[in-house]
Amino acid sequence: MKKLRLGLIGLGGVAQVCHLPGYREVETIAIVAGADLRKDVLMKVTTEWGFNGYTDYEKMLKKENLDIACILTPPSIRRQITEKVAEHGVNVLVEKPMALTLEDAISMIAKCEKEGVKLCYGETFRFLPTCNKAKEMIENGLLGDLSLLLETVIRGQGLAHYEPYHIYPIGAPGAGAWGLTDHGIHLVDTFRWFTGSEVDWVFGRGTRSGKPPSTEFLTMKFKTGVIGQLIYNETTYPSDMPYEGIFSWGSYDAQGISRWEQFPGNFRVHGTKGALRIFAYPNKMFFFGEDKKQEIKVLDKPHPHHFGLQIESFAKHLIHGEDPDVTGIDGLKDLQIILAAYESFESQKIVQIKSPI
Repeated sequence: MKKLRLGLIGLGGVAQVCHLPGYREVETIAIVAGADLRKDVLMKVTTEWGFNGYTDYEKMLKKENLDIACILTPPSIRRQITEKVAEHGVNVLVEKPMALTLEDAISMIAKCEKEGVKLCYGETFRFLPTCNKAKEMIENGLLGDLSLLLETVIRGQGLAHYEPYHIYPIGAPGAGAWGLTDHGIHLVDTFRWFTGSEVDWVFGRGTRSGKPPSTEFLTMKFKTGVIGQLIYNETTYPSDMPYEGIFSWGSYDAQGISRWEQFPGNFRVHGTKGALRIFAYPNKMFFFGEDKKQEIKVLDKPHPHHFGLQIESFAKHLIHGEDPDVTGIDGLKDLQIILAAYESFESQKIVQIKSPI
């Protein structure tokens, strides 16, 4: 079997906790190199994983004859790296959000098209077993017509314990790890995918880096009439009761050990025939319908396996000369909706969503 040669650009937390462990069992790729400006991080990761290390990613591109480069750097520099990778004729997987401006995202898509390389947008929620099963149930009509999709994340310990996520430049959209830009963009894409519909208009509020944290929210009205609602707050205390927790088989610090999570992340999908409560990372899902409440069995591939499923899918499509399942256009549309929430609050108006290109 042909193995595609893969290199990683950026070897921080998302590489160490998500991508590399997820790629471990993927037979269609060979991780041959990684690049990071931080020599201590580079030494630690390359020693642990046994691939070539570079402090200059352009040297890696010149020497390693890569098929895929995974761009895992902070989002503000993803455009320049994506375009340089494309110039070397290497296919790109870029983490979410793919950029912080529509101009950058559009340029990345255009450059990859010009250079004849494939651009895969790193939206891993589509590869979570729970989300994949939910999509199947929706398409089979088991939920009827969708009407409402919801996620609420309240997971703070007071303002004194709030820690901003320092990957976003001051003034840029993005603040905490569980806000609209860093986490909510997953749900924007998932809701678009579930509904099979584009967004008609947006109303919301996001926090900019360097500004005091606030409750972030996003209301989306889809062209089909479905409403999507996201609410996030990282500075107040959860009010869930302990019995609302769940026994989890997948978590961001998972070492193959199940554990009890008192405040597990989850979202809800409501239709005319039934509803789903989806615990994405715990890898559990429940269906509620007329005279029926049941757990839905899903593929036993909890976090970080969905990162492996994503790169496996991308590699398969590359081998067959096909576009990836999730493209740069998807990343552009998701970013447009997130940025519309910021525009909405600053203008105090509902923002209509038009085709970005």
